[in-house]
Order: sequence, then structure tokens, then C-alpha cells
Amino acid sequence: MLTIEWYALGLNESTHVLFSIIFICVCLIWGSLKWQNYHFEKLAATFPGPKSLPFIGNALELIDNNPEDILWNLRHLSKTYKSPFRLWLGGKLCVFITKPEDLQIIFNSPKTLEKDALYGFLEKAVGTGLGTAPVDKWKRTRKALAPYFSPKILTSFVPVMNERANIIVQNIQCHCGTGAEIDIFPYFMPAALDTVCESAFGVKINTQQGQNSSFSESLFRVSELLAARLYKPWLHMDWIYEKTSYAKELNIECEAVRRFVYNVIQERRKTITRTNSSSDQTPVTNANIHSNLSSRYLLDAMYGSHENGSFRFSSQDMIDEALTFLFAGSESTALTNCFCLLMLAMHPEIQEKVFKEQYGIFGNENRPVTTEDIDKMEYTEQVIKETLRLFPTLPFILRSIEEGIKITQDHILPAGSTAVIAPLLTHYDSTLWKQPKQFNPENFSTENVERRHKYSFIAFSGGARGCIGTKYGMMAMKTTLSIFIRHFTVSTIIGLKNIKLTADLLIRSKHGWIMKLEPRVYQKSRQRS
Repeated sequence: MLTIEWYALGLNESTHVLFSIIFICVCLIWGSLKWQNYHFEKLAATFPGPKSLPFIGNALELIDNNPEDILWNLRHLSKTYKSPFRLWLGGKLCVFITKPEDLQIIFNSPKTLEKDALYGFLEKAVGTGLGTAPVDKWKRTRKALAPYFSPKILTSFVPVMNERANIIVQNIQCHCGTGAEIDIFPYFMPAALDTVCESAFGVKINTQQGQNSSFSESLFRVSELLAARLYKPWLHMDWIYEKTSYAKELNIECEAVRRFVYNVIQERRKTITRTNSSSDQTPVTNANIHSNLSSRYLLDAMYGSHENGSFRFSSQDMIDEALTFLFAGSESTALTNCFCLLMLAMHPEIQEKVFKEQYGIFGNENRPVTTEDIDKMEYTEQVIKETLRLFPTLPFILRSIEEGIKITQDHILPAGSTAVIAPLLTHYDSTLWKQPKQFNPENFSTENVERRHKYSFIAFSGGARGCIGTKYGMMAMKTTLSIFIRHFTVSTIIGLKNIKLTADLLIRSKHGWIMKLEPRVYQKSRQRS
């Protein structure tokens, strides 16, 4: 009967035998893998999650050309399955963790310092910079660069932040009072990029004046292309990915970005050489950081490491770190500023409170922001943090589990699994936040912050591998918002429910950040006597 069936399928007896052998081999291999992974899968089975299919696991949950739907799918899963819950990507166990008590364990355990293997996809763009480096390199790099994020050095960047914020005002002024609705992101992204390049690297690229615009476009495209691979599990295999148009385009864009950064580094090296030659100063090193004004620049720190025996940055290291700070320090602040202004446009009463705080600091004076002013912007900071709660820049933080680690009474994360931290899920948890879908800066009043668990808010990640540039980012955002809100009143017809989020490497608004601008009116009642 079997013979008749095989012949009916158009297969001869030898082909029948061959297929039978292949089938038996696949079963044996599958059975062997299941046996070898018995302990691993036994621990995995303790986590709730959707049923998985052989070989592909739950990859179908992520197979979607629309990143907006992927975020929605994950929100739906988080409501269906309590944290921690699991998804299988092929044979990769991903455990989603959203509870602050569990996050505290993951962020602070030495067993979870290693970034996940998926970050390896980012190496094409940023190499092994601070965000993607293996633990040993990360520790050395973090120690070497930490002094350059001290309050003293960050203070020296404030004039640059002021200058770039004022250029935003100048460039966008033509839309003020016209009644036109505009997307403000194209004005904020170049400013953030220029600020990072000038404050961290000591080089002006003048993107706001229309120069080097192709570099900004390449950065954005690289982000899109990298995300396309991350969100399509079948592209995780190099032998498939390298044959796609994604890989070819990514190679071209990454080459353009890295060539630009290399030129920035060379430009700074020439400046350092001229400075040292014209003044009898010793070369810039970590040892003379506080005596040499130019040593406030991050590139100088890396360039000077050639003279320092503790840790040397190679030319490749310098490019990797520069790219990491460009990616992390520019677009994230630009996105947050735009989301923040969109929230103020939707909530005029909150916008008025922000302006009143600014007026209380500056009055009618159109003067630059100082670090002392920044420290006084308490309510503005609440607004920024509440914006980051609703719209955290990172969709996911991935940590590799190097050794088994217990996170709850019933759950042990097995070695070889991946801890997936999604700030969006934690920030919308109704057990942590009252009315989590509403915009309420009072969530970050001193009283409410003290009442909550520290890891209820994870916009800047957390633990030892938390964002090194948190203070820098907050200073840059406060400065920009202060100058902008003192010049303009913003409004929009868009409601909070109308915002559709999408994600590549960062979370964005699918339809942009659309609003109207009117000149800020200083009423007589506000004027100081």
C-alpha cells in the first residue's frame, strides 16, 4: 500500500528510501537536541507564553512588515501573560520581564551584564562601542570615558546647546503665525546632531545650515535597515541576510557613515596637533584633563589614550565610540524633544505651567541658559520624564543570561536565554502607574517618585550598564525646550489617542510631530516690576 502511495506521488522506490532516511535523520537530530536541552526546556516551560511551533518557535508573532503592529502584538501578549513570559525565536528563549522587582535583579546582576548576541547585528554600524561591547571591553571603556561626563565638563557644553537651540528658533521662525501645521522633527534632528559633534568631538558639522545633510540621512537609513533585520527572524541567519538587498544597502550606508566619522576624527586630530604645537602644552592625556581646556572633548580623551598606558583606543575604537555617541546622543534627544512639545501642544494648561517656570527664571530676558538655570527647571524635568514614560526611546533592552539566575520564587532564567526588557510595557503597567495612558507630569513629583519602585521608570536603562549620557541628555533637552517655549506657543488638533507608535532601533511617531506655532506673548501681568 505504501509503495502504491509513493508511486502515486510520482516517487520511485529509491527516492522513497532516501526520503525515509532523511526523515529518520531529522527525527534523530530533533530528539537528540531535545534530550540535550531537557534541563533548559524544563526551566523554560515554567514561564507562561503562547504555544510555539517546531523549529520556528513563536517567530510568527514578529513576522510583520509593520513595526507598529509588532509593538501592538507585544502589548497584547503582556496583557495575556503575566511577567515574566516567554517567546521562542527558533531555538532562542526570550523572556520578557516587566516588573520592577525583577528588573532590579536583571539590571544589577553580574550574570546579566553581557549584551545579547542580537546586538551583534549592530556591529556593522557602530562596531563594538560602549553600547554593544562585550563586558571586558565595556568595563575598560566606561572607566576611561566616565570622567568626561562629570558636571564640570558637561557645564562647558551648555553654550553649544544654547547656540544650536537658537538656530532651531531661527530656522523654524518662518512658520510661526502662519497657521500652517508642520512636522518639527526635521528642525530638531540636525540641531541634536550638531550639538553632539561640537560638544563631544569639538568639530562643527553645521547640519542646521544645510551642510552634511547626507550624513544625517544615512544615520536614519542605517537605523531602518538594522531594524529590518532585527524584526525579521529569518534574516538573523547570515547566509540568508548577506544575499538580500538590505545587506547591500546597509554596507553602502555604513561605509558612508564611517567615512564621515573618520574625517571628523582626522579634523580633530589636526586641531589638537596645531594647539599643542602653538602653545608649549603637553599632548592631551587623561593625566592633564583638568589643566587643558581642549581635553573636555571626548575625542581628545580617546586620542590622548595613545599617551596613556592604562587603556589605548585604537583608530577603530575611536570610530566605534564616536558612532555610538552620535547614534545614542543625537536622535534620542531630538525624538524626546519633539514628543515633549507635542504633549505640550495637546495640553495647553501644562504648557502654561512650563512657561511660567521659565518666566520665573528668565523674566523678559532673552538670555542664554546656564547650568544654574537648568537646575531650577524642576517642572520642566517632570514633563520630560513623563514624556519618556509614554514614549521611551528604546523599544527593547536585551541582556544575555550567562548563568542561571532566580528572579521569582517560581522562575529561574536558564543560562543561554535572553532577558528582554521593554520599557513601554513597564511604563504602561496600571499596577505601577495611575491612569498610565494619560500624560501627567505629576507622576514625577518628588512625593510620587519616592513612593514608587526605582525601576518603575527605565527610560535610561539601569544598573551598571545604564546610559552614561543621561545627565548630558537631560541638560540638552532642558536647554532646547527652554529656549523654544520662550519663543513659541505650540498647538495641535491631534489627540493622544491618535498617536501611532512605530519602531526601528528607536520608538517614533508614525505620522510625525505635527503642530502649529504662534509667537509667545508676554503679558503685562507677567512682567517684573
